[in-house]
Amino acid sequence: MNGGLSQRLAELPPETDPGFGSAARALLTGPDATDEALTAAVENPNLAEQTRFNAFYCLQARAWRRKDHRRHRANTDRYQARFGRHPMFFFMQAEYYASLDGDPANLDAALTFALEAVDRLGGVPGVLHLAAEIIADRHERDPDNDPRLLLDAERHVRQAIALSDGHYARYHATHARIATLRGAFASARASIARAIEDEDSTGAEYALRIGDYQLIRSRIQYAQEAERLSARQEEASRELQQIRSQVLEIMGLLAAVIAFITTAANVAAGQPARPAAGLLTLAGGVTLLVFWGFHVLLVGTEPARRRVVAAVVGTILVVAGFLMTEFS
Repeated sequence: MNGGLSQRLAELPPETDPGFGSAARALLTGPDATDEALTAAVENPNLAEQTRFNAFYCLQARAWRRKDHRRHRANTDRYQARFGRHPMFFFMQAEYYASLDGDPANLDAALTFALEAVDRLGGVPGVLHLAAEIIADRHERDPDNDPRLLLDAERHVRQAIALSDGHYARYHATHARIATLRGAFASARASIARAIEDEDSTGAEYALRIGDYQLIRSRIQYAQEAERLSARQEEASRELQQIRSQVLEIMGLLAAVIAFITTAANVAAGQPARPAAGLLTLAGGVTLLVFWGFHVLLVGTEPARRRVVAAVVGTILVVAGFLMTEFS
């Protein structure tokens, strides 16, 4: 076991310290911090328990950054009994379930552990970021989730960015995802541009990270175009509804005119002028009321005031026609 590596592991900040994660990642850049050396530190009974846990965390951090999720899960299962009481282990359990398939049950389990980790380590940027990332995953798979969770996710990732002084590019990428889900596309584009700009080009995972960021940028464009298309479809649907209403109105008007003309011809035939006028007025009122009723049932898009006026006019014509016929 390399004495320098064990010393650096022992000197890492407490796992509740906001700088614990960044210090561990800095340690991983050392040439002696190989997977074999870190595993040997974890298994070394002569080292302090916290030092061994720090080595375990470094192993997990490297596996997660490399997207070696199988090794990450195997290590979590293997050392759960030994390190399960550490607050940071809840964070690793959240990563464990988040790395499984996109089944809602796994995402729910990941979120449960992530929120527990936030409660225990609310000042650690990586913990806050993971909770935000898991909530974003859930909303991408099920947009009907509670929108308040999405606001919590944005609050978590903004706090993570502030605690890390904005120097960790992946946090900006996650903020871009959350802003996209909220429909804040300008903010999303700014965040993903910041992530691409800030990503360390000398890192071993640079190509993987940039690929992820470009995918997020494509999703932003797709989501914005989908929203525009949805708005256009809604506008087209409203226009079609208006056209349908207008066609029904025209058809109703023509039917009413034809019905009135036919009725008038039959009623007025062979009648004196005064009784015929009363019957025509009565027939006009009845025709107006009948087709007004059909119009209200089938169309009914005009203001209520106009509907009342039509009903009142029809009623007046019926009453006037009845009186004219009665007194004639």
